[in-house]
Amino acid sequence: MKKLVCAVIASLSLSVFAKSALDYYNEALSLQNQRQWFEATDLYREALEINPQFGDAWYNLAKCSYALGSFDLAVEYADKAAKYSRNLSDIQNLKGISLIALGKVTEARKVFESVLKKYPNDVDARFGLAELDLLDGKITVAESRYKDALKRDNTNKKALLSLALVSSEMGRNDAAMHYINQALNNYSGESEVHYMAAFLAAKAGDYKTAEQRVRSAVQINTNFDKAYSLLSVILYAQGRFEDVVDLCDFRIGRNRQLADAWYLKGLSEQKLNRLEDALETFNTGLSVNPQDEVMRNALEQLADQILSIEDPRRLAWASYHSKKASEYGRNFQGVSERYEYQKALSVAPLDFATRQGFADMLDRDGLHELYVQQIEFIKENDPTWKTGKDRTRQQIKNDDSLEAYKSLMANNISSRWNVDPFYLDKTRWNIGIYYTKVPVQLIHADLEEVSAKAAKVVFNGVPSTYVDIHTSPVDSFGQAFRIARAEKRDYFIIMTAKETERTYSLDATIYSARTGTKTSEIHVYRTGNDRMAKALQRFRSGVLDILPIRGKVLRNVQGKLLLDIGKNDGVLKDAEFAVVRKGSVVTNDSGPGVTYHKKDLLGTVKITDTNEEISEGQYEKHGFYDTLNIEDEIILISNPETKGKNKEGSAPQDIRPAADNNGKPATEAARKAQKEAIEESLKPVNRENDLITLIRSII
Repeated sequence: MKKLVCAVIASLSLSVFAKSALDYYNEALSLQNQRQWFEATDLYREALEINPQFGDAWYNLAKCSYALGSFDLAVEYADKAAKYSRNLSDIQNLKGISLIALGKVTEARKVFESVLKKYPNDVDARFGLAELDLLDGKITVAESRYKDALKRDNTNKKALLSLALVSSEMGRNDAAMHYINQALNNYSGESEVHYMAAFLAAKAGDYKTAEQRVRSAVQINTNFDKAYSLLSVILYAQGRFEDVVDLCDFRIGRNRQLADAWYLKGLSEQKLNRLEDALETFNTGLSVNPQDEVMRNALEQLADQILSIEDPRRLAWASYHSKKASEYGRNFQGVSERYEYQKALSVAPLDFATRQGFADMLDRDGLHELYVQQIEFIKENDPTWKTGKDRTRQQIKNDDSLEAYKSLMANNISSRWNVDPFYLDKTRWNIGIYYTKVPVQLIHADLEEVSAKAAKVVFNGVPSTYVDIHTSPVDSFGQAFRIARAEKRDYFIIMTAKETERTYSLDATIYSARTGTKTSEIHVYRTGNDRMAKALQRFRSGVLDILPIRGKVLRNVQGKLLLDIGKNDGVLKDAEFAVVRKGSVVTNDSGPGVTYHKKDLLGTVKITDTNEEISEGQYEKHGFYDTLNIEDEIILISNPETKGKNKEGSAPQDIRPAADNNGKPATEAARKAQKEAIEESLKPVNRENDLITLIRSII
């Protein structure tokens, strides 16, 4: 009897102290309100273990999943919440914004429209449709939806903050201040409102107010890491680099996985001239997030600036790119494979294993002269190269290949004319890159500068172009034009870069440095892995595709000309060039292409034979006198269609100019690229940006 009584008492005690689903729910809701998403998620799941039909728990679990970026789970949990909860409009609106984040914009629009059909005054459905309008680039339509929502609820936090952000984006700073002040008056105790006010002040260049606002945000919520991140960016913009390092260390101490903190700390150390410290910081940051392309470019740019090419650290950094090159090679992605090999060799020119891989790629693609050049470089510079009995299998293979190819090349054009094409100066285009800068970047400070330097590097493997950047941002078109004219550029490019956590975009306008008129525009938007690298590749091809194929006369023997362009420049047998007096070719007054005075046209040349780097052609003079001189220029007039045996083959189509004298595509690859660019520009916009990211984060 005594045992039975004890058991009953123990059972009653357990039932008294055991937590209910509602207890877990209330704890989770409190944590959720403090933005502690992970902890709240765990407790909501505990509540659902006890009561799987707890609709509000499913709904708030969906909200936490959305905040953590798990949008597919947010949709799944919203559907489960709809089975057990009566707040159908809130649940459907959450599902709708999750579908937007997944890129399912058509499904999302149907969700919001169905909510408004049933509940005409629902403001959250209007917010969802406004976000879709922003993705489509319809900012004024989005603004009207937010205003419509504000009419129905004149103190709605999301409506006020969204209108402040949209007004700022449209350049209506007074309206932005009006809405943000309203939000501050109504929600002065919410850290999120102070954060948005700080961002808008920083965007307007008012760093003093921005700092005050963001410090208020972290005083209200000491765990608000986004606010600490914004504060560090504001301090960086003010040049307070020691304070930035301290704040980054504080954030890293809380969470070592914050790649943006490592990045900004490295930039600040670089500004403080602690260059070795900066390298080490960037390197540590990349160990945390190897996929951070901006930080990797910043590290490589700094390494190129301060380290000797023999520094052993270069090999480790280059291995990242060489491994990616091998992956692209296995997937038959030749353009990306070449890009990664060139990146690896720009980081570590003496990485002979990578150079061997690059050489093998050239050999595979039929570029045997370039292959021979790379193997000879390895043979001359690699101290481990052996010539006796102890040669490795690879060295034996390389020696055999060199012997075979040199035998095959014994009667090629360079041998007949006794010219080594790899010592020729083939530079034809002088291009300047200038960048504009916004006051605040939320993820990577100095994104525009790092992107501009990276854009210069991608042209390192293009022998026909000399590309340089202006190291500081330009304030206006006029400043860039004046500098480009003074530096005697052919073209100048004004570019900017933007990013979100999942996207990278690069926008560039190309101008003639002679007249200042617009030549072309390039707009690139990429998502997913390697998005920055892919955007830079597209940028490079966008520039090269409008540059005419041009060269110069090396020799003239009774009307047979030796020319410094070949298959690698896109030149085919029977291609026809205008021969023009040296120094007389100028860019068109407007649009792509080149022009020259009629009196400077000396004749035409038709290609009769081509090698990879040089060609022969038959010259036909204009007029009675033959006034042709060595180093007179040639400009492509027409290239034959690539049919039958006369194909472009495997020549590196991504690293050469590809237009005729009118700036029109002159090769099959260039025509295909132009078609793809047009198709890309016709696609729906649906582009994420800072504005959408910030509005999406408002809770």
